[in-house]
Amino acid sequence: MNHSSVRPQVRPAHVWTLQSPTETRLDNGARLWLYQLPGQYVISAQVVMDAPLSCEPAAVEGCATIAVRSSDEGSMLHPGSRLAEAVEDIGAIYAGTARQSSTVARMEVPVSQLAAALRLLAETVTQPAYEKVDVDRHRDLRLAEIEQTLARSSALAQIGFQNAVFDAGCRVGRPAAGRISTVEAITRDDVIAFHDRWWRPDGATIILAGELPPDAAQLVDAAFGSWTPGNQRAAHEQTLANPAAPVVWVIDRPGSVQADLRIGGFGPDRLDPQWAALQVASCAIGGAFGSRLNRVLREELRYTYGAHAGFRPLPSHGSFVVQTSCRTEVAAPAARAAIDLLNVTDEPFTATEALDARTFLLGIAPLRFQTADAIADEASVLAGTGLPASWFNDQQAQIAAVSADQASAAFSAAVRPERLSVVLCGDADQLLTGLEAQGLAAEVVTIDG
Repeated sequence: MNHSSVRPQVRPAHVWTLQSPTETRLDNGARLWLYQLPGQYVISAQVVMDAPLSCEPAAVEGCATIAVRSSDEGSMLHPGSRLAEAVEDIGAIYAGTARQSSTVARMEVPVSQLAAALRLLAETVTQPAYEKVDVDRHRDLRLAEIEQTLARSSALAQIGFQNAVFDAGCRVGRPAAGRISTVEAITRDDVIAFHDRWWRPDGATIILAGELPPDAAQLVDAAFGSWTPGNQRAAHEQTLANPAAPVVWVIDRPGSVQADLRIGGFGPDRLDPQWAALQVASCAIGGAFGSRLNRVLREELRYTYGAHAGFRPLPSHGSFVVQTSCRTEVAAPAARAAIDLLNVTDEPFTATEALDARTFLLGIAPLRFQTADAIADEASVLAGTGLPASWFNDQQAQIAAVSADQASAAFSAAVRPERLSVVLCGDADQLLTGLEAQGLAAEVVTIDG
């Protein structure tokens, strides 16, 4: 080893930009975003539909998720297992998700099989069989999933946090895949009705990313050109805050030696003019290993193995959340310490903290987007929330210019410690006394499935 060498200097992170797509539109109204990525021989194809969770009938919430999970169990042209076999034969993978902003069906496939994959993806989106036996099985699997969720402390804390932050009438305040009472009520007819109404090209965006062939647009048109519009658009829900917030809640798990902690409140979405400054601020406060929360709660106080914080945007508004887990006996002091650390008004971010946050956010981008699938995922988020494909690059440029003062001002305006809710899941007998000693009068609540 040569000890005489001078330690190399680390260069400042540069603004990395995402490849811009070629944008066109099919005759049925669906947008097409084509990301030409040389060397990416596994193509990611995603269909982002204007079918948010708020479109579900209240009595059968979860039907959007069942519609996605059952969609590849067979089609009109490939009934039963024949559809899965056809997908496997071309080396493809199918998946999907129903989320607050949209419903997404996706497929990854080698470029040599793109034409066949697009045909199968279109078939899955437009002609799923939804046999009763398959819908019933996925409904039962979801019910079992709920039971597993209710047995996990971290999941209970997260559900409690959603209940604490969002108005009870908002879809985002309830489990994305439905509750026991609504999932039990889901029938095949409900799933078909949701699919037929909302899985349409109206407001949809088809995304392809990878080393695309010259005729990629024509292949998409051949597969999806006959997709029939429904001539209606989803009415996207306006997210509302819980009028009772802030609250301090304890979800009781008798005998638990560990507590899961959530602290936060109602927050902005990506359209907020201070979004770039908030990203720098959230990275400095709890988005990296060296952030304030992790440094104090883990390294100095040794309350936890890790503490994280960040803004979680929705199509309309969102939330800010601190999350960690710790031993029961230090949970209340950890909550108080975290709340105090969020007071950026009294202790603004330093120039070094802002520089480190900017460097991390800008430097991590090329690592985040090494694959075609990662780029298509980002594009699907933008498309689903109604943002242009150029939004990410615009944000990168804005992040590079955020100062410590701007980050401090934006965070202080968005996160007011006295307005934050606290949710703990653990042994209530121990937690209540500790919270009271920290000036946090708590209420024991129950989380229903």
